[in-house]
Amino acid sequence: MRYAVIDISASSLSLLVADINGELKVQFTDRETLSVLHYAEEGKLTERGIRKIAEGLKRLKNVAVKYGAEKCYVISTASVRNFKNYEEVETALKDLAGVELNLLSGEEEAFCDLTANSGAPEKSLLVDIGGGSIEVCDPAGTGSSAFLDFGTIGLKRKFVRHTHPSEEEAVRIRRHVKKSLAKLGFGTPGEYELALLLGPVDHAIAEMYADRYGIKGESVELEYDKLKKLRNFLLSSSKRSLLIVKIAPERMDTFVTSVVALCAVLKYYGIERAVRSPYGVKEGYLLLVAKGGREGRETPLGNIKPAAPADDKTEQNEQQEQDHE
Repeated sequence: MRYAVIDISASSLSLLVADINGELKVQFTDRETLSVLHYAEEGKLTERGIRKIAEGLKRLKNVAVKYGAEKCYVISTASVRNFKNYEEVETALKDLAGVELNLLSGEEEAFCDLTANSGAPEKSLLVDIGGGSIEVCDPAGTGSSAFLDFGTIGLKRKFVRHTHPSEEEAVRIRRHVKKSLAKLGFGTPGEYELALLLGPVDHAIAEMYADRYGIKGESVELEYDKLKKLRNFLLSSSKRSLLIVKIAPERMDTFVTSVVALCAVLKYYGIERAVRSPYGVKEGYLLLVAKGGREGRETPLGNIKPAAPADDKTEQNEQQEQDHE
């Protein structure tokens, strides 16, 4: 059967269309950049933000139909879960885009990561640096997972005064991440030889690493010492914003904080090498639903109207406001 899943994250809407007949085979992917941070006020998602998400969801639903999806699920992790008005958001997205939203807890998000990477190498640790949480999983060892209930958005709000952290702020971030991992008590530092990086944040970091060190091709292995040098460059160089715009412009607000957090996780566990995993929350969620491990709320795909184009004047005003911010 052909499934589709749409994920609402802190910086994008992403679509995965896949066949699942015992194994998962990806047929198509799509992604729409959308930073929910620009539409948050006092911990709530604004009406304009809800409308923007709804427009993107309608478009991706149409794409899923085009590529033959028979079942569709819309999921979101901490990016929506942490909004004070998430119940209002859930109701509005159902009315505006005809979607049934599946909100995943931190535990569920980590379990999806674990499910998607069940064939991971021995002594590998899954690391998923997200906007609202950080997941760590041991797929080949204990088969367990855990999460920190903060991500790059929370770290930035807690420790960073401006767009990018200073070196002093980065030190506080590293200490906080390491102390939180020690309190979490997941795994033993020194027992893992390889980190598998999951999610769009970690993948964007890998892309910048490849660009910085001139690595070609899809397979990129990150060395901790070189990643640390990249971190130090991003903390001090006046050219860092230009580099972020080139690689991950939608993550301008949190990218450097993300690199600092990833380095802290790798340092805590004593991991010297990291590679990207192609499988994450979306793949794990579909596998669980298809195999009966989870009962997801299905989003109907029939009778979809094309997404209405946004008003040009409104779009211009939004862009001006975002630029001003």
